[in-house]
Amino acid sequence: MKKTVLSAVLLSSLPLSALAEIPNSYRAERWEGSFRVLGLQGHTVTGERGSSADITDDVGFGFDMAYNRDEHLSLGFALEWLETDFRSDTTSDSNGSFDGRGELEMTTMNLNGTWHFLDKALTPYVHGAVGATYLDTNVATGPSVPVCWYDPWWGYYCGLDTPTLSDTVFSYEAGAGVRLDMNDNAFLRAGYSQQWLDVDRGVGTVDQGLWRFSIGMLFN
Repeated sequence: MKKTVLSAVLLSSLPLSALAEIPNSYRAERWEGSFRVLGLQGHTVTGERGSSADITDDVGFGFDMAYNRDEHLSLGFALEWLETDFRSDTTSDSNGSFDGRGELEMTTMNLNGTWHFLDKALTPYVHGAVGATYLDTNVATGPSVPVCWYDPWWGYYCGLDTPTLSDTVFSYEAGAGVRLDMNDNAFLRAGYSQQWLDVDRGVGTVDQGLWRFSIGMLFN
C-alpha cells in the first residue's frame, strides 16, 4: 500500500514541464471494461475463545464495467472470484483445541467510484467501493441431501448436495494506484486496496489486502 501511494504521490508531483509531455487521456464520457487479476495477502482471522484461522496468499480474477463522466471521475460495477486455503485452530470445551484445513471461496460484487488526479493518459488514482461478498468455507454443517435441478443441456439432473458453512456479508474497500491509457482503445491499471468484511459470527470485521492488475478497453 505504501509503495503504491508513494508512486502516486511522486507522479502527481512531477514538474509542469514533465506533465505537459504526457498526452491527454482518452477516457472522458466513455464506457470501459476490463479483466483484472487480484492477489490476496495472507492474514490471520481471530474468533472467540482463542480460535483463529490462517488464510494463505492466493490469486483470483474479476471483471468490471465503468463510465467515465470526465477525465477525473468514473463510476462502475465489479465482480470478483477468489479461492484460497485456510488452516483453523478451534477450541472445544470438551476436547481441547484441534486443527482443521479447508478451502475458502469468496465472490464479491460491488459498486465503485474512482478519482483520477490528472487529466492525462498516465495518472495516479484513488477509489472506493461498497458491496456484498459471498463466503463459503466448504465446511460441512450437515449430511448430504438429494436435490434435483434443471440443466440447459442435459435436462433434469439429480444428485447429492452437502450444506456448508457459508454467508453473504457487507463489504467495502478503499485503495490507490496508477493508470495508463495506452491509446484511445486500451488501458492498464495497477493498485492496492484494503477490503473490510463485516463477518460477525464472533469474528467481527475482517480486513484484508488486495493487489490488482487490470487490462481493459475503452468504447463509446
